[in-house]
Amino acid sequence: MSEAGQTEHTIIGGRYRMIPGVRLEEFDRPHVEAFGAEDLREKDRPLIALVARRGRPVRDDWLRVVRRIDQPGLLRTVEGGVIDPGDGKGRRFAVILERPLGGRVIDWLKTDGQNRDDLELSRLLLRPLIAALKALHDARMAHRAIALDNLYFADLARTRIALGDCLCGPPGEGQPIAFESVERAAALPAGRGEGGPREDFFALGALFASALARRVPGLESADAAADLMRRRLERGSYVALTDRARFGTDVGGLLRGLLSDNAEERWGYEEVRAWLDGRRSIGAMHSTRPQAARSFIFKGIEHTNAMSLATALAENWRESLRIVIDEKLDGWVARAIGDERRGNMITQAIAAGRVDAGPGGDATLARVLGALDPEGPLRLRHVAVMKDGLGPLIAVAFLDDDRDTRQAMAEMLMEGLPMIGLSLVDPNDQTKRRLAQSEMADFMRLRGFVAESMMGFGLERVLYDLNPTLPCLSPLVADAYPQSVADLLMALDHRARGAGRGTAPVDRHIAAFIATKLSISYAGALRGVVVGGDGEASERLAQLNLLSLAQETQPQVRVPMLARWLVQRLGPVVQSYNGKTTREWMEKELERVAPLGSLSALRAIVDNPERREADNRGMANAQALHAQLSFGIRRLNETRAARRLEAQHFGRQVAAMLGYMILLGVLAALTLGDV
Repeated sequence: MSEAGQTEHTIIGGRYRMIPGVRLEEFDRPHVEAFGAEDLREKDRPLIALVARRGRPVRDDWLRVVRRIDQPGLLRTVEGGVIDPGDGKGRRFAVILERPLGGRVIDWLKTDGQNRDDLELSRLLLRPLIAALKALHDARMAHRAIALDNLYFADLARTRIALGDCLCGPPGEGQPIAFESVERAAALPAGRGEGGPREDFFALGALFASALARRVPGLESADAAADLMRRRLERGSYVALTDRARFGTDVGGLLRGLLSDNAEERWGYEEVRAWLDGRRSIGAMHSTRPQAARSFIFKGIEHTNAMSLATALAENWRESLRIVIDEKLDGWVARAIGDERRGNMITQAIAAGRVDAGPGGDATLARVLGALDPEGPLRLRHVAVMKDGLGPLIAVAFLDDDRDTRQAMAEMLMEGLPMIGLSLVDPNDQTKRRLAQSEMADFMRLRGFVAESMMGFGLERVLYDLNPTLPCLSPLVADAYPQSVADLLMALDHRARGAGRGTAPVDRHIAAFIATKLSISYAGALRGVVVGGDGEASERLAQLNLLSLAQETQPQVRVPMLARWLVQRLGPVVQSYNGKTTREWMEKELERVAPLGSLSALRAIVDNPERREADNRGMANAQALHAQLSFGIRRLNETRAARRLEAQHFGRQVAAMLGYMILLGVLAALTLGDV
C-alpha cells in the first residue's frame, strides 16, 4: 500500500489519524494493540490509537455514548471507527483516546505509591472513578473493563486517575476473575455478559482491594484462579479477596459493601460517595450467598450453597448426572436450601429427560444445573455463559472456528436453557415477571432461528441478531469489515475481481447477515428467495435473488463486478429455459445489463415469471405438436405396413389361382393327347 493510500485508510472521522509506524506497546492490553495517533487540526494534541486485534467482537454500538462523556475519571474517547493498519490483517475497529501522560497506576503502586495510606488511596482512586461510572450508568451503559492494567494517570503530575478504553473487546473479558461478580466469574471470559452498575461497582471494590494489597489475587496461575473461585463460593468474595490484607475498619466497611455477593445489598454510587464524604457505614455483614441447612458432599468436598455445588458438578460433567440422581439433589434443594419450586423443577427435569451418557443426558444435567443455580451461568459440557453473554461468546466461537462451543450454544438454545431461570422469578414481583416474559419471547425467537436449517437462519442468524454491529464474518468479505448491507455489496463487488465461476458469492454468513439487516424474522418470508427447486440452477438463482433483494434496499450502490460474477454463474439458469431463441436473447441481455451493476435487472431477465410461463407454454405446445406428429407418422407407418401385408396376401392368392389354372391346363392337355 502506498504512503498516501495507507494514510487514507488510517484516518478516522476525517480528522484523526492512527500512525502505524509508532507502536506504543506499554499501552497494549489483551486483544488490543496501541499506536501513536494525531489530530490533523491540532498537531500538538497528545493522542493514542487502540486497535482491536482480529478475533474478538467489540462494543462499537456504545461509541456514541462514550464520546459524549467528559469526566476526569475516564480517558476521553474522541473518535472511533474502522481502519486498515496496513499489516495485511484486514480492516479493524479502533478508538482514538487522549493519551494518558502519567503511565499506568499499577506501575506507580509498586514504586512511588507504596507509601500512600488507605484513605489517601481511596480519595485518589474512588472519587474520580465513581463519577465516571455514574456518567456511564446514567447513559445505561456499564464500563465492564475495570482492571489495574486499564487504570492510568491522565496527567504528568500524577494527580488524576482515569479508567481506560471499554470498547475494544467483549464486556468483562479483560477483567481478572477477581474483578467479576461471582456469578459472572463462573462463566467463560467472553461470555460474562454486559452486566450493569452492580457489576461495575463490584469490580471497583476489587480494584481498590487490589490497589491496597499491591497485587491482584488469582493471576498467578490457572490453579490459583480456581482456588480463588472455590474460596469465593464457600466463604464469600469479601473474605476471599481481602484475605490477609491489612486496612482500617473504615476501609473494611467500604469493601464489605462493594464486594457483597448479594447484588441487592451491594453498594453503588450513593453509598460510596457518602463514605467518601465522611458518612461512614459498614456494608452488610452477611455478604455471602444463602447457605444450606446441611452440606451436599461431592467428591469429598462439602458444598453449602447452590452455586458452589453447581460449579463443581459442571466441572465434573461426565459423572455428575448419576450423582444428581443417586444423591437426591432435588430433595436437598427443597429441604436444605428451602426452595421447593427449584426442587420440583429438578425432579421434573430428571423425570422428563434422558439419564444416559450422550446429548440427551447432557440436556438433562444442563436443566438440573439451571434450576439449581438460576442466577449463575447457563452450563452445558465445557461451556458456561451468562444469558446476556450469549452474543459475544457465539461471536468468539465463530471467529475462533470453535465448533464444539458453537454446537453447545446451539443446543442451549434448542433445549430452552435460558428459559429455566426466567421461569423461576418471583411471581409476585410484577416488574421482574414482565421483564422475564419479554426475555422469554426473545429467546423463543432465537430458538426458532436455530431450528431452521435453511440459509439465512441457523446459529449464524443468532450471531448477527445478538451482535447488531458485528461485521459479516464470511471468508469472502471478512477483511473488508462490512457492517451494513451497502458495505457488504461493495465488498462483494471488490471480491468479484478475483473470483472464479466455481466460487459462490453467497454463503451461510452472507445470507444470515442480509436476513438480519433486512429484518426477515421468519423462514416463510425468505423461502421463496433462497429456496427454489433442486439442482444447480435453482441454487444459483437463489443467490442472485437474495443479493438483488439486498440491493433493493441500497439503490445507490451499483455493483458491476458482482453483476459480472453472477452472470458467469448463471449458465445453468439460462440453460434451464427450453427455447433456443429465448436462451440466446437472455445471454445477450445479461452481457448488456451487467456493466450497469443492477442485480434486479439481472433478476428480471432470468427470473421473470411471465417469461418462464411462456417458455413452459411454448415447450408444452411443442411437446403436444411433437406428440401429434409422432402419432400421425406412426399411423402412416402402421397403414403402410397393413397394406404391405394385404398386398402380400393378395399376391399369394393370385399366385395360387394362377398355379391352379396352369395345373388344370396341363391336365387337360394330357387328357386330349390320350384321346
